[in-house]
Amino acid sequence: MPDWILAPICLAAVAGFIWFAFRQGLKVKPDRENRDNWDRFGGPPDGHPGSPN
Repeated sequence: MPDWILAPICLAAVAGFIWFAFRQGLKVKPDRENRDNWDRFGGPPDGHPGSPN
């Protein structure tokens, strides 16, 4: 096998993995009803104005 064919094969494999990860990421829906994640997403903590509780 010629040496120059290895680079396109590796690039195609990397592009395939990136495409697969992007496609899987599009299937994830954010859980906006889970109030345990407010701090992680920069929302207001309990007791402050704009708090969901």
